[in-house]
Amino acid sequence: MSKNSVKNLTPSVITGIRVILAPIFFLTIINNLLIYSLIIFLLALVTDFLDGYISRKWDVCSSKGAYFDITADFILIMAGFSAFVIRDIYPFWIIIIIVSMFIQFIITSKSKILVYDPVGKYYGVFLFIIIFIDLIINNSSINLLLVILIVIFTVISIISRLLFILKHKDEI
Repeated sequence: MSKNSVKNLTPSVITGIRVILAPIFFLTIINNLLIYSLIIFLLALVTDFLDGYISRKWDVCSSKGAYFDITADFILIMAGFSAFVIRDIYPFWIIIIIVSMFIQFIITSKSKILVYDPVGKYYGVFLFIIIFIDLIINNSSINLLLVILIVIFTVISIISRLLFILKHKDEI
C-alpha cells in the first residue's frame, strides 16, 4: 500500500473506530456501566475530532469521507438514544425525530445547491451534548427538559431548512 493510500484512508479508519465503539457504547449504557459509557463516549468524541483534523491537515477531505463521518456520528447517537429509550430515560418517539432529521439531512444534501441550515449544522453536536449530560446526570426533571429542548431545536432546524428551500426553490 502506497504512502498516499495510507494517508487517504487514515481519516476513514479513525471514523470507523467510532462505528465499532457504538455497539459497545450501547451495551455499557444498557447494563448501567455509566463510567465505561462515559469513557467510550469521550473516546468516540476524540475520534470525531481527529478524523476531521487529519482530513483537513493532510488535505484529504472528500464528500465520501464527510458522509462517512456524519453516518458514524448518527450511528453513535442512535446507539446512545436507543439505549436511553430501552432504559426508559426517553420516549420511543425521540428515535423517530432523530432518524427523521438524519434522513432530511441526507435528502437535502443531494440538492443542486447546498441547503444551508445554520441550526441543523449544530444538530449532531447538540445531540452529543444531550448524551453527555445524560451520562453524568440521570434526573427525570432534567431529562424532561432535554426532551423539550430536542423538540424545540428540531422544530427550529426544520423551519430554518424550509425557509432556505422556499427562498431558493428555483435553484434547487
